[in-house]
Amino acid sequence: MNEYLQILGSVIPLFLMMGLGAAVRRAKVLNEEADKTLVNLLVHVIQPCLILDHVIPSEALRRSGNLLWSPLLGFLCMAIGVGLATLTARAYRFPQSAQTRTFGFAGGIFNYGYIPVPVISVLYGAGTLGVLFVYNLGAEVAFWTVGFAVFEQRSILKEWPRIFTTPVRAILLGVAINLSTEYFGLRFDPDTLSAVAWGWPVKIIMDMIHSIGLCTIPIAMLLIGATMADFWGEFRASFGGTVMLLALLVRNLVCPLVFVLLAWALPVSQELKETVVVQAAMPAGVFTLLLVRHYGGDVPVALQVIFSTSAAAIITLPLWIHFGMQLVAVK
Repeated sequence: MNEYLQILGSVIPLFLMMGLGAAVRRAKVLNEEADKTLVNLLVHVIQPCLILDHVIPSEALRRSGNLLWSPLLGFLCMAIGVGLATLTARAYRFPQSAQTRTFGFAGGIFNYGYIPVPVISVLYGAGTLGVLFVYNLGAEVAFWTVGFAVFEQRSILKEWPRIFTTPVRAILLGVAINLSTEYFGLRFDPDTLSAVAWGWPVKIIMDMIHSIGLCTIPIAMLLIGATMADFWGEFRASFGGTVMLLALLVRNLVCPLVFVLLAWALPVSQELKETVVVQAAMPAGVFTLLLVRHYGGDVPVALQVIFSTSAAAIITLPLWIHFGMQLVAVK
């Protein structure tokens, strides 16, 4: 029971922050004109600092198994999600092709970027966060190749240039620094930097990166809540019970079960098992809504998928994590 309450306690603040984001949008404290600036700051400065803060000193990423398996599983889980959602959409036989494509895209893409970070930090500590970000490298590649190819019905090979986002470059840079410092027998963790004579200038930089990175989750959750508030009226007008039930089936039931079983069955590190268990429980990603609108998808279907899976995740997310932790014997 205490374990479940710990998981629940790590999840509830995230939804409260999203609720606050919706409230400040309604109160016009955070207006839509500010969104673009905040998103650019988040994606190009703040989130990369969060990534570098945890990837550069990560001891777990100095093991080859984590470097190889993490992005592979990230890609595989995202591709499986898109595949299952697409098969479900085709079996349901939406009347329009755009609806089928949108359900496959929005229902298959899980919220891998922001929500898992504080959950993993609370449950497992900073050691697993480095593995999470390398896992996300594979998820990001699958997002822009498999996911977007299904959505736009284009060849996967044409989507490769999209994957080199600023967070992806930050992950690659962090891994390169991590492995380079290992080669020279160096450590960039706070204790080591405080103990050696040459460490103080590096520690100043790492402290700055750490302080900036701490802003990632609050800003991201506020923006997600504000975005959902913007579309609330459209969601109510497009309410579709069947589509939402299908979304819950795929995103909140089948995908978590498949991912947790993968974590249990595969011979991977404990950090990676922990990462997959948390990612298994994630709802649909909100960012897909913006892409659906921009690239001519079916916005009502995307709204139904995102709102239903996010609301249900308040209950299903801690339950799946609790179940997954028990199954893979996470202590």
